[in-house]
Amino acid sequence: MMSAALSYLVLGPVTFLSPLVLLGLLVLPIIWWILRVTPPQPKKAEFPPLQILADVMTEEETPDSTPPWLLLFRLLLAAIIAIALARPILGGTTNDISRPLALVIDNGWDAAPNWAVTIKDAEKRISKARRDNLEVLLLTTTTPDETAAFGPAQAALDIIKTLSPTALPPQREAAAKVLASVDLSDAKTIWISSGLDFGAAEILGTEVAKSASASRLQPLPTTLPIVPGDVVETGSGFRTIWHNPLATARTIGVTAHDRSGSVITRGELNFIPGKTTAEAEFELPADLRNRISSLRAVGLPSAGTVKLLDDSWGRPLIGVLTTGKDTSSPLLSEPYYAQTALTPHADIFTGTLDTLLPLAPSIIIMPDEARIDDPELTDYVETGGLLIRFAGPKLAKRSDSLLPVLIRQGDRALGGALTWEDPQTLSQFSQESPFFGLNIPNDVLVKQQIMAEPGAQTDAATWARLDDGSPIVTSSVKGLGRIVLFHVTAGPEWSNLPVSGLYVDMLRRILPLANATPAPEQSTIGDWSPDRVLSGYGRLITPSIQTGSLADDVFEQTPLSETHPAGLYKQGSRLRARNVVTEPGALKPIGNVAGVTPMNFDTATDRTLGGLLLSIALIMLAIDVLFSLLASGRMGYLKPNFGKASKVFGLIAALSLIMIVPFDAQAQDTEADNNPEAVSDALGLHLAYVKTGNGQIDDLSDAALQSLSRALTQRTTIEPVGVRGVTPGQDPLVFYPFLYYPLERDAQPLSPEASADINAYMAGGGTVVFDTRDQGDRALTGNLIHPGLAAVTQSLDVPQIGPTPEDHVLTKSFYLIQRYPGRWVDGTVWVDKNRNGTARDGVSSVIIGSNDWAAAWALDDEGQGLITLEDDMPRQREMAMRFGVNLAMYALSGNYKSDQVHAKALVERLGQQQRDIRDLGRSDDGEP
Repeated sequence: MMSAALSYLVLGPVTFLSPLVLLGLLVLPIIWWILRVTPPQPKKAEFPPLQILADVMTEEETPDSTPPWLLLFRLLLAAIIAIALARPILGGTTNDISRPLALVIDNGWDAAPNWAVTIKDAEKRISKARRDNLEVLLLTTTTPDETAAFGPAQAALDIIKTLSPTALPPQREAAAKVLASVDLSDAKTIWISSGLDFGAAEILGTEVAKSASASRLQPLPTTLPIVPGDVVETGSGFRTIWHNPLATARTIGVTAHDRSGSVITRGELNFIPGKTTAEAEFELPADLRNRISSLRAVGLPSAGTVKLLDDSWGRPLIGVLTTGKDTSSPLLSEPYYAQTALTPHADIFTGTLDTLLPLAPSIIIMPDEARIDDPELTDYVETGGLLIRFAGPKLAKRSDSLLPVLIRQGDRALGGALTWEDPQTLSQFSQESPFFGLNIPNDVLVKQQIMAEPGAQTDAATWARLDDGSPIVTSSVKGLGRIVLFHVTAGPEWSNLPVSGLYVDMLRRILPLANATPAPEQSTIGDWSPDRVLSGYGRLITPSIQTGSLADDVFEQTPLSETHPAGLYKQGSRLRARNVVTEPGALKPIGNVAGVTPMNFDTATDRTLGGLLLSIALIMLAIDVLFSLLASGRMGYLKPNFGKASKVFGLIAALSLIMIVPFDAQAQDTEADNNPEAVSDALGLHLAYVKTGNGQIDDLSDAALQSLSRALTQRTTIEPVGVRGVTPGQDPLVFYPFLYYPLERDAQPLSPEASADINAYMAGGGTVVFDTRDQGDRALTGNLIHPGLAAVTQSLDVPQIGPTPEDHVLTKSFYLIQRYPGRWVDGTVWVDKNRNGTARDGVSSVIIGSNDWAAAWALDDEGQGLITLEDDMPRQREMAMRFGVNLAMYALSGNYKSDQVHAKALVERLGQQQRDIRDLGRSDDGEP
């Protein structure tokens, strides 16, 4: 088959991309005639007696012809060259009838785990349609284009390269309507499906079946996504349930992450055949459990394999202040009611302030009977604690400094013998209140309260009012913490609120504020606005401009869309999760569709034959020289000492080469594939990281070093050309100035080959930067040795190390710095104690830290950080990048900055930096 424009030629399984070159085969007869009448040059022999005949005119003689076997050999050589230049491809086409191609692609969240295979298959099919000069219709199912129609294949190929999975489910019914408006009777329609049915697969399949040829590609069962279900807190941790729609045997890991993306714990799901659910149990202390913000399935990157957790998650640690006195009637004690209301939702501890503060509670509840005025309680609030206190006779007699508003002395009695006012009910909560949306029972009454001084400050701090407008709950920020005051007692003495269901709901709304950053008092709460949204691969990213807010009353009912995607939404200081999957049990695999042939993805690849044929042609050219010498009788000049044996040896060697090339083609292709990378690493500077086997950590390391490479290129004369991920023991390490080695706590010891490689690398002048990434957990682990670091370094020749001195070269190799921040700031950085160093130019062979530098270096294409930092210092990400620049300069340049020529100026500059470390202006060298 040949197109009208001769763009390609198909002969059996071989496709020629430049068929016009095959016209060169027409010159073979001319070559045959030239070779036949022009034999090889005969051997000359000087015979002096015949010199007298040199000037005698002779008749023209016809020379002997080229030997037939040599003539055929040379014609074959010319044919091979012509065929190679025609760019043949093996396996590039099929014998199917050429029809217009209609390509329907599922690009929802369920397609994300197989997206690389999906795009590869789609590009291959569209490229074939372009070679066949056929039109293509391209339709995606999440946002079907109503104007989709058949068009040039090149346009479809340009579009396919821009596609990516979304965090939305496929809209197959809408896609079916688009296909119904297109004539598919003569088309070949291929539906690249995700494998999961969302209720309309049969409808779309019916439209696909109307084509002349209809098929559906389905992913392998092991790559179908699993989806999260319920997450249940337990006394020792929590339990999570996951769903496998295909009900096959699978073992998949689950990781729990905090808000910065760090892994807190891991679990394992074991699905058994015939069962669609599996559970994973996690045992964690309360403080670690409450830090979890998401659960993710390992190895299945998708928005649907992520479970986002919000303020409703976690059991905060709450301390209830008591007087320390025993009572035989707990119902008469004020702490009883708050403790009973919060026990299902928090871990409650009671006691005095001295016994509660060592537990580091996130909330302290102070009833009036246990009221204290202690500086330690003030420090607790100002450093980020949440204090919930209740009014009573003690507060009515004397106020103190731990109050959100100014109060009047005395209490206000309602409904008593000496009053003319009836007990008051609560007014509806305003939108600025965290209690907004709660239903207020009509039987909740207040008969006594503490009155607040009226004014604008009191109005701004009021969360709840009575019907007459007087505040009943007020709150304000104090330092980094917050104070909440109920203007009634913690028991039923002044109001029946503590014995109502509304009391429980109000306290639950306050719980999430324990870990929230204090918001300005005048902030408007209102609707839920998007904070971060999920991408198709399950990453939390910044919302786009078109992402809109959601009203509280329609938050749960609003379907997912580009305007209202899945993610985390904020309402003031409250955080609410909007997950992709709400009914995991309803998902099921796509079954057989009538008229649509199920197929697996085409993993076969086109094999270019041009290079192999040219290699054969070059070898044949070399052999042709040997054959020419043999035919002309000059073979003996090659090896005069070996006689006829040299001829036999030469022929055997040539024939061996011809036989080896086809059978060893694949090995040569592999070697050719590997050599360019090795040559590139040798000729151009690359930064490198050690692969851990954890895809998330390796991707973060790659992104971090890519960002550092760009910073080096922009700011210094160092211009890295790329980033490599290496595996010690398998990949050469000699090309890289330093290796970034992120460590997990469960890292395994190195193999003997890997240990030998790293030891040789360090001995030859390389630097290994070990990053344990656990500085944020040091409050829990103390000074215990990192188990992963201990396991990896047990077989390495690590020198004696110590904390980085203040005048170390790392502090001045490019920027003048005194701290080495990453995601965290205060982790100690350890280097070789020997200032001269055993490696080149005094560079330490190891650098060990725990600040998680990759998290701070990693930036997206727009220069935004991929991981949220702790912000423990001004411009933390910029300072982390400066440390990365210093690290690269140190590894490449050695200790030249440690000389004494510039010591005075450097010391002065370092001193200025220490005195003015929070200056946000530009430094003397003009750098920001």
